[in-house]
Amino acid sequence: MPKRPHPPPTRRKKTPKAPETADEYLAVAVELEESGERWRSGDVAKAGRFFVQAITAYESTLVRYPNNFDARYNRARLLYTLTQLPLSPTFFPTTSTPEARLLAAAEAHHECNDLEQNSSDILFNYGQTLSSLGEFYANKPEEGDGPLEGGEVVGGEETLAKEIERLLSSKQAFENSWSVLQQCLVVQEADYKSTLEQSQSFGGIQDGGDVMNRDEEDDNDDDENGGVKLPSVEERRNSTASSQSSNSGGGSGGNNTTQWASILEPTTKLSILDTALTMLEVQTSILTLSTPATATKIFSKEYLEQITIHANTILENYILPIAAGLHEKEGDNDDDEYSRLGLEPNEISEKEMEATLSRTNFLTALAETKYYLGLSTLETWEDEVKSAFDPYTLYPPPPPSTTSLSPQPLEEYKGIIDLTTSWMALCDRSTAYTTLSTTILPTNPSKSWKLLSTISPPSLSSATKLAPEKEKPGIYLARGNLELLRSKIPIEAAMKGKEVLLKNAGVYYRGVVASAGSSLIGAVDGVKIKEFVEEARVKEAVIKLEHEGDWEPLKAVVRSGVGREAVWKIVKGAVEDGVFGKETLGVIEAEMRG
Repeated sequence: MPKRPHPPPTRRKKTPKAPETADEYLAVAVELEESGERWRSGDVAKAGRFFVQAITAYESTLVRYPNNFDARYNRARLLYTLTQLPLSPTFFPTTSTPEARLLAAAEAHHECNDLEQNSSDILFNYGQTLSSLGEFYANKPEEGDGPLEGGEVVGGEETLAKEIERLLSSKQAFENSWSVLQQCLVVQEADYKSTLEQSQSFGGIQDGGDVMNRDEEDDNDDDENGGVKLPSVEERRNSTASSQSSNSGGGSGGNNTTQWASILEPTTKLSILDTALTMLEVQTSILTLSTPATATKIFSKEYLEQITIHANTILENYILPIAAGLHEKEGDNDDDEYSRLGLEPNEISEKEMEATLSRTNFLTALAETKYYLGLSTLETWEDEVKSAFDPYTLYPPPPPSTTSLSPQPLEEYKGIIDLTTSWMALCDRSTAYTTLSTTILPTNPSKSWKLLSTISPPSLSSATKLAPEKEKPGIYLARGNLELLRSKIPIEAAMKGKEVLLKNAGVYYRGVVASAGSSLIGAVDGVKIKEFVEEARVKEAVIKLEHEGDWEPLKAVVRSGVGREAVWKIVKGAVEDGVFGKETLGVIEAEMRG
């Protein structure tokens, strides 16, 4: 009989050693944060749990070492990261609200800024956090806004007053964000100037060294090329790194070998461009708060003039000139910083398009707000939207060479930015014309029909062909909404084609569901796309209800897991957009309450 093998000895799980020093406390928190980052693209909830544990670990570090700036900075950054992850509301404690989480992140960044002022990283993160707070207030649902909480379908003066209060809160948060980002830009400019001076200083020393090398090559044996060997760029960067462990409230202690250092990355023109783009985006967000009913309550002519001056300053002094220089190659001018950025041609094209589109979106938002304030006509608004999306000359073609016998071919010149080559610009163009069309609709339905038929559909069709897979569900959803909107226009062409338009809308809504199944869509994007799918399914079912009186498709959507509150909010939003009638919302509300 074979001998029975002994079972393997039980391996006791090692109890991790409790941290004792500031570096050890920090190492525990960093390890948890890195674990969260590894799961971020695959399992958002798991990543979120690691981030929460990392925040707790950073807070434990601060209890023991309250002056540890790294722990305070990383905690603030992670608090903001949690607000941006598409986590389920059930992930957080019931007492934690989205607003409270954003306010906590903003306060944490404010504390960091108080402790270490003139840090562009802190200021930029702080500005982004305040901007997200502005976006939250801009889209914040009204309390009790739902059929099960007693929400009303038609609002009165009280509802308008609450809306104005909400928009003013959003405007204030955006203004605070812009102010912080402006400070960031000032710091970055000073840092950039200092970097240039250091670079020139190193260059002068290098030139001197080269002269010495040529004159005394045979007399210096310290270096095989003679002269003084200067540190490389990487060595110079590392030499500016400052160890945080000695200044963070605790020593390394014992034989601990873990040491934490902050590498001071030099400020480049690309850093300044990113900040300037964010500032212009914030100003555009402020303008998009205006509606026909609220514009005069939250804006004035003087305010609009002021924000226009600020935006033009950012565009003309930072965004456009920096973006225009990205294509320059080494030797094109006295400042070779652009060539040293090491950007690939596709990265340069993306930045050039981003800069141009930021200008376009600001101009279209400005044109809309000017009309709502009575400062322009519909015709002027339309002309300004058209002009904003025209091809834009970012930089002129190079002058003809007087020395070269083979001048640069003209086809290599790419200074004219054509927005029709960007799926994002095409979507923004469709949105701008759709907004214009719905405003025109009550007074000129024929013109509204023309704009919604000749500009918006082709723009979205082209965008579908250019967009990456993860963006296609959102574009299909916009195309379905557009067909529904066209079916509501009270003109003969729309009435005759209503059946076809509704059928097209259904096709596009089913396209949302089909494109959402792409294997190229990651976990983070998948959460947002799930919302697109729910909206598409609800709207397709409501079409059946509104035009055939068939409740079964909508009931099937609810049975599939889409909550009644979600259904009601989707339909309510569609009513506000003009794609469904108010009576449809009333019928659905009565059914839910029954």
